Amino acid sequence: MKFDLHVHTNLSYDSKMTSDELVKAARAAGLSGVATADHNAFRHHRQRENFYIIPSCEFSTDVGHLVVYFMKEHINESLSRDEYGRFYWRDICKAAHDQGALVFLAHPFAPNRPRSKALFEQLDGIEVFNSRVVYSRIKGANTAALRLCRELKKPFSAGSDAHSPGEVGTSYWECDLPESAMSEPDFEDRLKAELLSCRGRVFAGAASPFEVFRCKMYMYRTEKLYGKLIKINLAYIYTAIKNRLTPKFEGGYIDVFAKEDKA
Repeated sequence: MKFDLHVHTNLSYDSKMTSDELVKAARAAGLSGVATADHNAFRHHRQRENFYIIPSCEFSTDVGHLVVYFMKEHINESLSRDEYGRFYWRDICKAAHDQGALVFLAHPFAPNRPRSKALFEQLDGIEVFNSRVVYSRIKGANTAALRLCRELKKPFSAGSDAHSPGEVGTSYWECDLPESAMSEPDFEDRLKAELLSCRGRVFAGAASPFEVFRCKMYMYRTEKLYGKLIKINLAYIYTAIKNRLTPKFEGGYIDVFAKEDKA
């Protein structure tokens, strides 16, 4: 079974992809399901036949983005925030674990922030590949995430970070559960156990720079950040030219606990 463990819908401020569009794109990509990690927003999306949506959320915290998987209910919005409007990681971890959810650190090095040993003790896993991070200003951010996961021997996830249908499924996590397991009453528990087992595989692929560009344009128009519209135009024109002149990143499977991989 293949799951894109990091996608966004129009519940996020920077995406206009509906649930139906997401599911259609995911099925076309051969996925068995997705995790809807909307920004600080949570919804129980309607489940479809032979397709599973993991109820999730991506929280902005003082240590970066934390994706919480298998949520039962939204984490209380009354939790305190810092001066930048970010949640405190300890509060998110406690609230998530209290409802049996899992907490993974998303794209750890994009951006890179100081993090304590206590955080990594509380985390259930680390996102080792993110399709959008391929274009991060921080070179080798995915590779650094992979090395961190190996060093800590943590469970791992991977996802496209899709904000549009064209990005869905460019990266995903794969496990050996049969498709028939989806109809079983204990499927969520079995899927959660697989994610924690470190037995899965990661397919790493790059998002299209043009899809990312379109989403950035939508976000900046929505927030009326017109100065950034000009800046992002120039940045992605450069990215597009660079991708024409350099070998295309084709993607492929990563052995997460092998000695070396370049991501």
